[in-house]
Amino acid sequence: MSAMSSMSPVPNPPVVVVVGTGGAGLTTAITAAEHGAQVHLVEKQAGIGGMLHIANGEFSGAGSRRQREHGIEDSPQRHLEEVERISHGRIDRDLAGLSVRHQGETVDWLDDLGFEFHPDCPGLIHGHEVYDVPRTYWGVEHGRSVITVLQRLLEEQIAAGRIRLHLATTMTGLLREGDRVVGVEVEHDGRAESLAGDAVVLATGGYDANIELRNRFLPQGCRDVLVGCLDHATGDGLLAAEALGAAVSADGIFLPVMGLIPDPARPQHAVDYREAFVEMAPAYRAPHEIWVNRDGHRFVAEDTTSPEHRERALIRQPGNTMHVVFDAGVVAHAPVSLIRNPADEWTPERFAEACRTSPWVTRADSLAELAALLEIDADALAASVASYNEAVDTGSDALGRTTLPRRLEQAPYYAITTVASSILSRDGLAVDTSLRVLDTAGQVIEGLHAVGEVLGNNKFAGDNYVGGMSITPAMTLGRLLGRQLAGAGTEKES
Repeated sequence: MSAMSSMSPVPNPPVVVVVGTGGAGLTTAITAAEHGAQVHLVEKQAGIGGMLHIANGEFSGAGSRRQREHGIEDSPQRHLEEVERISHGRIDRDLAGLSVRHQGETVDWLDDLGFEFHPDCPGLIHGHEVYDVPRTYWGVEHGRSVITVLQRLLEEQIAAGRIRLHLATTMTGLLREGDRVVGVEVEHDGRAESLAGDAVVLATGGYDANIELRNRFLPQGCRDVLVGCLDHATGDGLLAAEALGAAVSADGIFLPVMGLIPDPARPQHAVDYREAFVEMAPAYRAPHEIWVNRDGHRFVAEDTTSPEHRERALIRQPGNTMHVVFDAGVVAHAPVSLIRNPADEWTPERFAEACRTSPWVTRADSLAELAALLEIDADALAASVASYNEAVDTGSDALGRTTLPRRLEQAPYYAITTVASSILSRDGLAVDTSLRVLDTAGQVIEGLHAVGEVLGNNKFAGDNYVGGMSITPAMTLGRLLGRQLAGAGTEKES
């Protein structure tokens, strides 16, 4: 049992309504309950966890016990400096700084709870720009490892009568008396209900599954990117708060997730990457293929070690689309499958079978036929392959690629089409450092708080992806907010 599970009841405890059961909502609700609040926890899905079900679940924190045990010297100040460097100084320094100062504590908290850390933790993650210091952690079951720990704490608080969980319950609006939010309107099994509270917390996640809303925030030229997140991420909390006059950022920032495969059965959606994606990072898979755009031209060195460099290169291509082109020699000799999933179950044998049968793979007996099937210029594709083959022979590539394992010349030829994808909402609600939602005039909307992805990832990562700066701020600020709303924390920490 947790340390707070047997505490005495608080006279006239505050009532908190938390909407959403991802990392932010769960930590807020659990912490508020542990410190004496009565909590309504609302979730429109049939189960808890939100995007943690598909997330890699990487979190970061400086000064943790695990770092010290590995002889790693680090500090929150050094972490914040690196976040600023990778984000190009475009974070909300107050919010990101508040989170970073406490993220090492979050790591230790999870450690105390028996979180199943992957044995490589703390480590360096190469899917995004890399920290200078190993301060990233992840579970043996990725995001589901986080769910496992938080579910146990949640069940304790439900059993103690301090949390009432409302599953398959949709928030339909916010209740307001005068200038204060006093609860939420919800619907369950067709029945409407009002849940009153001294405070309401929107932890409803992002909006990327709502294509119309997502496209409102995307730059021109990026409106056809694939949806890579789960279907429930429809921006409910953002829209409900905006209807009350809440301020919403509109930074125009987009950096894609790369490697997701268009789902033949769902236009504008990606194949669930728990099933398959194309691994782009050379730290995990040395490239044996070339990448060409819709015009048949290569556009970036496929072995670049900078994720940001290749991500920015992709969004400059027509349709944000690229084709991963390879031949039978790659299928036979590449030691690692191009297609992977988080469990790394894609053996070379399984990949070879997919090349023969999968609808995700285009196959042809010649480059000209492959170009026709991809609807790209045959001469351009042939020239791209010829130029690459010459680079293999000479050791000198026009784009600066240095990984040149073998010529592409053995039929059949193959291509996997992959499109830039959105999986994480960049914009979101404006809040102060007490996580109180602000209106368009910069004034607090009393009684309304927000935490997690509904704030927009830009606040914590600027115009880039920064390791662990999504789930960790969600959990860290959720814990701070839970204590605050239960009356156990300060109203504002600078």
